[in-house]
Amino acid sequence: MSVRSRKRYWLKWGSGNWLFISLAVLCLSFLAVTPVEAALFYTGDVSIDSFSATIDVTDKAAVSVECVLVNHGDSQEAINMTFFPPEATARIDETELANSVIFAPGETKTLSLSYSLNLQTAESQGITFAPMLFFDEMANSNKVDNYSVRLILPEGIKRITYSSLPYTDTADQDGRVVIIWEKSDFYPTLLAVSWTTLDVDIAAVKKATPESVTSPGEVVEVEVTVQNKGTEEISAITLIDNFFPGTFEPVEPLDEFNLVEAENSDPHLYWTKEIDSLDPGETVVYSYSVKVKALGLETRLDPLVVLINDTPVSVSNDIILYNELGEGYEPGASGRFPVLYVIIGAIVIVAVVAFFAVRRRRKKA
Repeated sequence: MSVRSRKRYWLKWGSGNWLFISLAVLCLSFLAVTPVEAALFYTGDVSIDSFSATIDVTDKAAVSVECVLVNHGDSQEAINMTFFPPEATARIDETELANSVIFAPGETKTLSLSYSLNLQTAESQGITFAPMLFFDEMANSNKVDNYSVRLILPEGIKRITYSSLPYTDTADQDGRVVIIWEKSDFYPTLLAVSWTTLDVDIAAVKKATPESVTSPGEVVEVEVTVQNKGTEEISAITLIDNFFPGTFEPVEPLDEFNLVEAENSDPHLYWTKEIDSLDPGETVVYSYSVKVKALGLETRLDPLVVLINDTPVSVSNDIILYNELGEGYEPGASGRFPVLYVIIGAIVIVAVVAFFAVRRRRKKA
């Protein structure tokens, strides 16, 4: 397989899934655009006090969601409730959902959603969890007091390779690994998770020097540390880092960088490194340098992807080099929906997926 094919492969676990992510997130983003925020958000007295979900993965992913809704106001409210995905089965207080839903002052109701997601029959698998609940066709403007998601991995899968949100805990359920996300005062956002059927445990960590930049033209040295944390030798390892050439320029070693251009898609710059094998416990360190050509509201080094025999098995941390909003800023921390971060993420995903989709179609033709 060629180097370009490898760069394409790490998204193979589901270009359709990534496209679904992009479309779902973009839809939510357009609901949250700041100038018309008051008009597009539901601002009534009914809010989601708690959100809990269980995702049980076998040959499919069985999803069950429970939302506790409370009318915190002093007057009755009638709400038309819709949801995404539309094929989900919806029940309100154990009865099939029928609009309008009447909330008396102080009344609590429980909304339940259930549906299933198909999985790819491949060594790299994943799901995108993005249930959305709309009040009179508008997103709720309030944060959720308590947010909890439990992902029960397939039997024999010991770990995940990627999560778009940091998980808070793990557990065991009848010999199966459970990944748990728990948050408070939180906007429920899309959760993307992937894992591999390969029984490997490899870790990658990125470090940047300097740790932050203040102006275009600065050179950043990136150090990548890779460790085989398992008990068996791992062979045929590929490391791939991805950049937008409008933001970053390669410095050295130049022969490890490759610019990929395609019609109908923005060009991408890749750094790649091949590792023949790693013994159990063995650690290797590599470095490269890039120049920051432009600074946006946020400039970051995206996660590095680790592949084994062309299957994505792990990702590294990302690194924020420049943040105009200030150190320690977290999306949503200011009390408003993290619109800019959602839109930027969706645009990046759409661009990358479109690029690889075009290449696949041309190859088949």
